Amino acid sequence: MRAIVRSAALAFLVAALVHADAHDDVMQVFTKMAAALTGESFDGVGARPGNVPEFMSVFSKDFPQYDTLKQMVTALVNGAEVSSSIEPLTEEPGDQTYKIDVDWFMQIRSLVEDGPMVRRRQVIHCQLRKEKKHWKIVSMTPLDFFAPANLGN
Repeated sequence: MRAIVRSAALAFLVAALVHADAHDDVMQVFTKMAAALTGESFDGVGARPGNVPEFMSVFSKDFPQYDTLKQMVTALVNGAEVSSSIEPLTEEPGDQTYKIDVDWFMQIRSLVEDGPMVRRRQVIHCQLRKEKKHWKIVSMTPLDFFAPANLGN
């Protein structure tokens, strides 16, 4: 009986560690996205105004609106200074898929001195899939959250 309890406890511990690692890996995806919007490189090297390739690197090649999202993010970061923060709300981890809803807050400031600022806050729904050793986004809604802001420049 002790062996069964020990085995069950060990299995539970291993499962908890796997899901904790998956959570950390998935949160790194969103950290990378937020850093890319501000122009910071995830590795701390090569900051520039909005890093679209870094932002798009977390999306699967199968992401259906890849080109549309890339155009929106490019226009967003080329027309404004962006800062954002992300907070996980709900998560459904799996072995090869991961569903997560995040509360995403973004400030979009005009590049014009003393220009206007727009604040956005929305729950973003994402599904990720493990591709090789990395989590990639295969579904994300709503995409218009990343549309360029009307700042009246």
